[in-house]
Amino acid sequence: MSELEQLRQRIDQIDRQLLPLFLERMKVCSQVADYKREVGMAVLDSEREKQVLADKMKLLDEPGMEAEVYEFFNSIMAISRVLQTRELTGEENRARVEDTLGISRNRIDTPKICYFGSEGAYSEEAAIDFFGESSNRFYVTGFEDAFIALKEDKADYAVLPIENSSTGTIADVMDLLERYSYYIVGETDIPIRHCLMGIKGASLSDIKTVFSHEQGILQSREFLKNLPDAECIPYQSTALSAKAVADSGDCSQAAIAGRRNADLYGLEILAENINSSDVNTTRFVIISKRPEINGDCDKISIAFKLKHQSGQLHRLLSTFAHGNLNLLKLESRPIPGRCFEYTFFVDYTGNLLDEKVQEVTDSIIEGTLDFKLLGNYKAWKAEA
Repeated sequence: MSELEQLRQRIDQIDRQLLPLFLERMKVCSQVADYKREVGMAVLDSEREKQVLADKMKLLDEPGMEAEVYEFFNSIMAISRVLQTRELTGEENRARVEDTLGISRNRIDTPKICYFGSEGAYSEEAAIDFFGESSNRFYVTGFEDAFIALKEDKADYAVLPIENSSTGTIADVMDLLERYSYYIVGETDIPIRHCLMGIKGASLSDIKTVFSHEQGILQSREFLKNLPDAECIPYQSTALSAKAVADSGDCSQAAIAGRRNADLYGLEILAENINSSDVNTTRFVIISKRPEINGDCDKISIAFKLKHQSGQLHRLLSTFAHGNLNLLKLESRPIPGRCFEYTFFVDYTGNLLDEKVQEVTDSIIEGTLDFKLLGNYKAWKAEA
């Protein structure tokens, strides 16, 4: 028997000793849940957990293993918390999830779709990609206008950009999602291929002013260094900036927009593929007043706040890990009027029709403040 095999056997022996102790600990945790139910206590007692971890660290007399011991006991407490949540608050939290499932609907067959920008915008391309060329669609010129169209039942779905691979999250859309409490029901990724376009007969040397949405300007900043004397002016959208240049008839003006806009507005392309990144892609979300959760959904988006205490975020992240759910994205946004406190936006894998996913989500709800489910939908996947 090799030395490695002997060491592995020793680990197996230790694990056999650990398992009965772990199961015994879980039984006691279940009894603690019963007590908390009787006296009306919440599952999470962050001060108690903090003190328990501090006490366990005092028992350590072997230097150099502090991080490993801390993570060991923190993981055990995360598992215990999920168990207690299931037994103590599972019905209440599950009711919140089931309420969402209860208002879920099937995809509307012939929907009215609004998208941000104007004809020719990348958002329209996303709407066509998701709903088809023949879809009934119209545009709005502001992000919140799309939410208002949903609120007033002028549209069944809104198509909005939420994240770009070069410049990151589009914060205004994230904030509006939380404020309106509407749902993401789908997503699609659109490659962004910016062009600089001007009126017929214009040349690069003529350009003194460049119009585009602020994201278009940011995504083309390296190219714009070639036009050091040109003023960049943010506009409502890339497509509307192209229309504005066409309407002006001014050879000193140019727009950053997609190629389709040159054909739509009779402009001449002065430079192609000017985005700073060769893999520039924008993720668009499909938003609705009601969720659309079915067996194909495999991605969950949530928003929540945490108590402004050390260890709160680490504790929550361990819940995802021990629930075997893949954390896809974690982002924070400042809470207006509260100094250095944040709303967290999280994407993770899962389907809320799955009981195990519901249990982990229950535990997350119990351990957060102002929890909001932003959607459970099918993640976009590139065609093979």
